[in-house]
Amino acid sequence: MSEHPECASIATAAGYVVAYDPDQLQDKIKEPRSWYEGDPLGTAERAAARYAAWPLGRRRGTNSFRLRLGDALTEREQAYDQGTTDPAPLEVKGEEVFVGPLERLPGDGFGERLSRIPDGGDLYAVAPGRYAVTVHVLDWRPDDQFWTEENEPTGDAPPDFVVCLAPVEELPAVPAEVPELLSLLPQKKPTASKQVVTGKTWRSRHRAPVQEAKPKRRRSSSSSGTGARRSPRGGVVKVKTLAPGELGIGAKVRHPYHGEGEVLFVKEGFPKAKVKFRDDLEVKVDKSQLTVI
Repeated sequence: MSEHPECASIATAAGYVVAYDPDQLQDKIKEPRSWYEGDPLGTAERAAARYAAWPLGRRRGTNSFRLRLGDALTEREQAYDQGTTDPAPLEVKGEEVFVGPLERLPGDGFGERLSRIPDGGDLYAVAPGRYAVTVHVLDWRPDDQFWTEENEPTGDAPPDFVVCLAPVEELPAVPAEVPELLSLLPQKKPTASKQVVTGKTWRSRHRAPVQEAKPKRRRSSSSSGTGARRSPRGGVVKVKTLAPGELGIGAKVRHPYHGEGEVLFVKEGFPKAKVKFRDDLEVKVDKSQLTVI
């Protein structure tokens, strides 16, 4: 196995990671998505080992994460392993397993073909059989060696999660309780010299150097009326009146698996737009994937 296996990037508004054989859920393509949306851990399909699911848990400072599917951790990944979930059953009848966000389970006519899209998980070649599936949670983000000067993960950065498949003769029992994956990360400890911050030690980007705060300018009255909004970087972006169907700041849009949202930032000549979806999830997505509603 390669020391730097290929990872898939994932963003999920629903807050769950799933693994499944697409051939096992073909009968769900034309059903409403309500078959799983109400209780992803309580469906008959999960109980029948047709898919496995794990709640992500809330986090601060990151909208996406990276994972891969394999049979074991690499030597480098072992150094950052913070724990694993209980084995979940998964039956594979085809030759592929999809690992990605819950929103990519089939339903409402989607799922007949699983194409590769940004932050949408990936398909992996897997032999047919019965498997016990576990998820390892890695805490590599505080390590400065894995961040570029542009605050992006380096090419050899470990994944956040490693989904491991182990062949078994008999499927394990379906776990009655499934912990949030991010709950396995170490808690921040209070110190005498620093203010206590609650939450997990999870970050999406390298911590920038501390700079002295500049004096705040008084905001003129012209920037406080309608037609202007705060940009993601803290400035003020003037918002023009949008024509019907026009993609711009403030437009209501629909994404194939994130659902409906509002455009926060978009610029001509750039392929991506920043959109706020439900549960305050902010994601950069390809503009070609957005439909103005």
